[in-house]
Amino acid sequence: MKINKKVKIALLSILGIGLLFFAILVYHIANARPIENATIQISRIDFDKPFDSIGTVEIREKLHAIKGVKSDIIVKNNVVVYFHDNTIANSEKVYNELMSKGNYKAERFVLPANLANKQVCPVIKKDGLSYKFTKLVQSIF
Repeated sequence: MKINKKVKIALLSILGIGLLFFAILVYHIANARPIENATIQISRIDFDKPFDSIGTVEIREKLHAIKGVKSDIIVKNNVVVYFHDNTIANSEKVYNELMSKGNYKAERFVLPANLANKQVCPVIKKDGLSYKFTKLVQSIF
């Protein structure tokens, strides 16, 4: 008799904890803030020759002067990677403006079509249960 009572208490405790975690999860999903940097895009320009230290500083200054380019600019060897707000400037506009500011031999890196259409989030699949549950909870609240 005591064993049945202990099992019943244990099962109810586990169920209560599970229900509490589920309520916390729903609350967290319902009150999630929108992503601040949802319009930030990363782009790349490949140059024909590597930069020296002066060329690196010069490229950074010219890219910072372009409207929409963020402060994170990575210059390594002959590759420049930068972040920009795609509502203000797209990668083609940034590339054209940079080329007009200096005499550079470079080309804009463009993803091949087969990679451009792939899903970019490795964590959640759109046909998965967690994605559908999150969307359902967000639509309710």
